[in-house]
Amino acid sequence: MELKVYHRTEYRYSSPAKESLNELKLSPCDSKSQKCDHCVLSVIPPARPAPYLDLYRNRCHHIEVPQEHEKLVIETRIRAHTGPTLQAADYPYGVEMFSLNELAIRDDCRPFLQSSPYVEVNPKVWREAVDIMDESADVFQTSYAIMAYIFKEYHYQPGATAVTTHANEVIKKQVGVCQDFAHAMVAFCRALKIPARYVSGYFFDATRDHSMRGSEATHAWVEVFVEGYGWLGLDPTNNKVVDDTYLVLAVGRDYTDVSPVSGSYYGGGTSTLIVHVAVRRVDVPVVSLPQS
Repeated sequence: MELKVYHRTEYRYSSPAKESLNELKLSPCDSKSQKCDHCVLSVIPPARPAPYLDLYRNRCHHIEVPQEHEKLVIETRIRAHTGPTLQAADYPYGVEMFSLNELAIRDDCRPFLQSSPYVEVNPKVWREAVDIMDESADVFQTSYAIMAYIFKEYHYQPGATAVTTHANEVIKKQVGVCQDFAHAMVAFCRALKIPARYVSGYFFDATRDHSMRGSEATHAWVEVFVEGYGWLGLDPTNNKVVDDTYLVLAVGRDYTDVSPVSGSYYGGGTSTLIVHVAVRRVDVPVVSLPQS
């Protein structure tokens, strides 16, 4: 599938800000399931983004705006191809839970088995995770059950939480948005020793009635590691195995590692944040055949 994304982030300040330093994670990386064909990043006031890769090999940019400014605008235009994903008949059932014991020493899994700033692995979370998994002894089946449980039992309510809400609070109150649902799922999976990482990105709502939750905004979901298959995406907000309608921006331990825009500045007084995201599918042109 070919997708195009427009993402605009605007900060407005009540008094002039200066010496603004920001890290941007708004450029998708190439992977086995996606290829970024085109990504243009622009900043007002004008600033030259300096690219680099972070610890998790996310594409990042550093920008500096030293002069006084009353607003900061960051725009991204992306065009990317996403590839075919697992069909239901190919879901990786059959990998037993006992296989997880060997993953704790792997460098690509160890960071995603531990507590992180917004996710705590503790006995209470483990107890609830055990109840959710029931009698499952299968890694993918257990992960799927956790996703389905959060989708069914948690209430999707924009504004009920903040970007700083911890997974423990989400699990207790069972309310929030995609970021919160992803943090809760990461916590449950890690408690059961399933490597789980937090993913930020976008998705195209291909449903006829546009019924999926979290479209037209940055979205968050989870990837779990299944031995022999690698990282597989699960979206607890929509109870869906990630497919070619999803586009990954960044992965990390939790939201702190993937925040689209983070930084600091001096002055500015109070600030207002305005975000606009549009995700569209690029239609394949229909070729008319000549009449005989």
